[in-house]
Amino acid sequence: SSPLAWNHVVGELNPADLPSRGCTATQLMSLRWWEGPKWLTELPDFWRHGNILNEDTDEDEIEKEKLKSMKSLANTENIVQCNRIYSFFSKYQQIVRLVGWMLRFKHNCLCTKEERTRGELTSSEFHKAELKLVLMIQHESFEGEEDKKLKGLAVFVEEDKILRVKTQIVNRRDKEDFRKPMLLPSNHEVVLKLIEHYHKKNLHCGLQILQNILREKFWILNGRKTIRKVVSKCVICKRYSSKRLEVNSGPLPENRVRDAAVFQITGVDAVGPLFLRGNQKAWVLLFTCAVYRAVHLEIITSLSTEAFLMGFRRFVARRGRCSTIYCDNGTNFVGAANLLHGLDWNKIIKHGAINAIEWKFNPPTAAWWGGWWERLIRILKDLLKRILGQAQLLYEEMLTILCDCEALMNSRPLTYVSESDQLVPISPSSFLQDIKEWSTPDIDAIDHNSLNRRIKYRQNLQKDLRNRFRNEYLGLLVQRTKCRDTRKLAVGDVVLVGADNCKRINWPLGRVTDIIP
Repeated sequence: SSPLAWNHVVGELNPADLPSRGCTATQLMSLRWWEGPKWLTELPDFWRHGNILNEDTDEDEIEKEKLKSMKSLANTENIVQCNRIYSFFSKYQQIVRLVGWMLRFKHNCLCTKEERTRGELTSSEFHKAELKLVLMIQHESFEGEEDKKLKGLAVFVEEDKILRVKTQIVNRRDKEDFRKPMLLPSNHEVVLKLIEHYHKKNLHCGLQILQNILREKFWILNGRKTIRKVVSKCVICKRYSSKRLEVNSGPLPENRVRDAAVFQITGVDAVGPLFLRGNQKAWVLLFTCAVYRAVHLEIITSLSTEAFLMGFRRFVARRGRCSTIYCDNGTNFVGAANLLHGLDWNKIIKHGAINAIEWKFNPPTAAWWGGWWERLIRILKDLLKRILGQAQLLYEEMLTILCDCEALMNSRPLTYVSESDQLVPISPSSFLQDIKEWSTPDIDAIDHNSLNRRIKYRQNLQKDLRNRFRNEYLGLLVQRTKCRDTRKLAVGDVVLVGADNCKRINWPLGRVTDIIP
């Protein structure tokens, strides 16, 4: 209409001012709200005329503003309407059902009373609603076949006005949706709900399986990335697949890299049980050198303190007394430490000049503190599985097998094994065994000078060996990998509180209430 036909109603008589400016219940019940100004009941010739335009009004400016309003309405009408539909429900199936009921309402309004559809939505109505929803999503996200987002992708418009992707399997006898999948954007809220629906429907399947299932009907732009984003936010999947917070590993402690004798710094742990003949059980005590990674194995028939001490005495008798022992916080190891500390070490030092052994225990539930012997335990278990299988051996046979495993583990190379024969790789056995001699010297031929030269030669060999260990092994102990930049915890985050005495499914949930710097 033309602004010339518009008239002004003063605020005292305008009923629209009641809700906009606020009013009491009594004022709302007045005739002014229900009937408007009293002069509206009179003839139009007697109405109060108050033109809202004055002489300074620019008609061209009014036309421009009207054109802007029309363009804005044309561009946003469909989007606002569709977004309002999406916000009604949070699940994909519910949105499809809503569209289905809207289509039925439209159908029933356009047909006679006898032709109206009643009851629950049928499968055909549900299918039509899904197609209509896909069409709505495409109208919001794409500007037709020539959209810049579809550059490099062959698409076409089907008879149902839906954008579909051209594939090379059009001539295959298969479902139409598989041969010509419907195109969907990657950043639409309904598409994310669609992926979430199929993820839950298919038992929280993984990324690849979910992508194959969606490919039966849809082609999602950047599909793998979009699916990964949705699956990564699944609370149930997070409970089972979430990883611990990662931190950069610190430098090795001094006792792992210092110059020391073999087994001077030792770690110990128990492995087992192993089953012997006669329904007997046995355990293996694994002693490992913290510096040179050498291994010594002892077999015991119980996990008592006395059995451990006897195995420890055998280890000391053959490898020498160590100065520091690291071990887990097990009851048998704690008992052994208490017994050793109860000895009169002053008397022992006077007679044998033996230093006391320092016991260091790892914190409870901190298995990674003993990672340097846990890795060797893994190697030992793999060897025993391949050698023994389900066999049950005698005690002597098991002892022989353990000696073979010990020799094999001590011969493993610590440095890079090159294809050339220039240098023999360093192994723990290089420090356990002395310089090998394959012939017996002739006593008559030995003189003082040659013996001195031989001692110097052996000392030079040992010095070269330790230099090689420093350069080739310790020099390569660098942090090769850097932990990923994970998001730091913040107050309010929900986390899993891990526990070693229960399964992951039973881990309680917790909320971060404070961050200690």
